[in-house]
Amino acid sequence: MPSHLRPDASKNFVGDFTFHHFNMILSGACTGVTCLVIFTVMARHATHLSDPHQQLKIMRIATLFPLYTLYSFLSICFPNAYVYMVGWTKVFQGVALYWFLMLLCDFLAPNDRHRVEFFASLSIPKRYGRTKTTNGLLWLKHTWYLVLQYPIVTFVLAIVQSITQAQGIYCLEGKGAHFSHLYITVIEILSLAVAMTSILRFHSNLKSYMQEHKPMMKLLAFKMVVGLEFLEQIIFMILNSTGTLKISDTMTYADIIIGLPTLIICLQVVPFALLFYYAYSLKPYTTLNVRRVGDSQQYLTEVDSETGSPHVKRYQGGPLGIHAWLALFNPVEFFRDIKSTFNMFRDTKMEQSGLGKA
Repeated sequence: MPSHLRPDASKNFVGDFTFHHFNMILSGACTGVTCLVIFTVMARHATHLSDPHQQLKIMRIATLFPLYTLYSFLSICFPNAYVYMVGWTKVFQGVALYWFLMLLCDFLAPNDRHRVEFFASLSIPKRYGRTKTTNGLLWLKHTWYLVLQYPIVTFVLAIVQSITQAQGIYCLEGKGAHFSHLYITVIEILSLAVAMTSILRFHSNLKSYMQEHKPMMKLLAFKMVVGLEFLEQIIFMILNSTGTLKISDTMTYADIIIGLPTLIICLQVVPFALLFYYAYSLKPYTTLNVRRVGDSQQYLTEVDSETGSPHVKRYQGGPLGIHAWLALFNPVEFFRDIKSTFNMFRDTKMEQSGLGKA
């Protein structure tokens, strides 16, 4: 690929606009709509935070949409920075997929103690081997590791991609063994396949326990965007290799290789953002009995997960959901959740080992 991409063609694409300018206007509008829809979803959950464990995870998953479409829009505006930015969109996908798995776990059990009890009581069918079933808690541990590897792998690949691009050995269209593009693409596809297979098997084995939460719709609401992008990459690869898409007076190399595929991403994210609004509805968190008191704060009557008795509880988001927003933008929460889950598996293993010796 050229060392420096020329964004504007010699002739206008429509009216007084080149394809690059037309693309920026249309993609920018789609990015604005997507951000508005997702911000509305996040703001509603932040101001009606009745279940912080679940709703904060929903807000973290939702950040995939504005980040994904914003990075795509910036890639159109600055095509020479595309290779440096596109790798990080995969990192956002990996983090969102991890939070989705933890959200499903919250649907099944509200805390670590209940989670251990629930999964320890399950026998999960095995796909391979002579043993027909495996312990549910051990299976959860394996699933957790297989999903967690995806954001870690994509983070490393994003750094490697930026370094190799700067060194001139990445090559966006390079298929040769001496270009890093081939190896990065293969590793990324394998990592994604492992994570997605684990999530789908998790849903398949436990969907009967989560029917009221519609987990498959929730997964499709944000992973279909990624799935379509993967399919479109194959289509554009075929079109470019067969010479169907060619550089012309109205379309530059940057328009064909980066601009057009990225425009499609910005367009298709809009309907999926609307689907996300529906799939992650606020209704389950506001259908409890709501009443007003003297200070105009909203209170909810709900059932305590420990005792089973009803109690009164306020929305916990604070004024304009400030507490939820602060928790959302705290990057430490991701690592804290990983540490907490790892400790849960470690402590459970130690307890089981102590009981075995006793």
